[in-house]
Amino acid sequence: MVDIDEEGKWIIEGKDGNPKPIGEQQPDDKTVIGNGLPKHFLSWDNSFVYKNFDLNITMRGTFGYDILNLPRLYYDCPVNLTHGNLLSTAYDPVFGKQPLSDQQELQYVSYFIEKGDFWKIDNITLGYNFTFNNKYIKRLRLYASGSNLITITGYSGIDPEVNVSTLDPGVDAINHYPSTRSYTFGAMVTF
Repeated sequence: MVDIDEEGKWIIEGKDGNPKPIGEQQPDDKTVIGNGLPKHFLSWDNSFVYKNFDLNITMRGTFGYDILNLPRLYYDCPVNLTHGNLLSTAYDPVFGKQPLSDQQELQYVSYFIEKGDFWKIDNITLGYNFTFNNKYIKRLRLYASGSNLITITGYSGIDPEVNVSTLDPGVDAINHYPSTRSYTFGAMVTF
């Protein structure tokens, strides 16, 4: 349980189950929240052919894990105003009460833990095949392809695909560069 008081400072649940100001926390008040390791990985690849057209679709998803949204922790708290930029939501009310106080330290609290489940359409490729009856060209395939097209998620950060194979799984690092979307047009010629 996490909340804020009338001054905009964090209130946590102590080991005894009672709320207390975060400034009065003890080491044994801390508890493990969330799990950065996904429970399920799913993928779907399929190819369709109709007459001279071909369509390839690749999708995948990761489910059953949590993300620590570090960019939001650092850039959505008014205390960081002296360190640089803030998100436009930094002075929005928290829990419908009031903005966070800028008179407290940054704290790792459950407010910054979010569900990381996502489903991505990784690639769609559409092609058309021409066949020729001459001695120079036997076949020509024209195609268009898009990568990282759609991400369906409830995560508020830039990209829910965070590292899950290191010592800090499920942490959306501040320097994490999101996956880019790309489009490719091409031709394949068979002589």
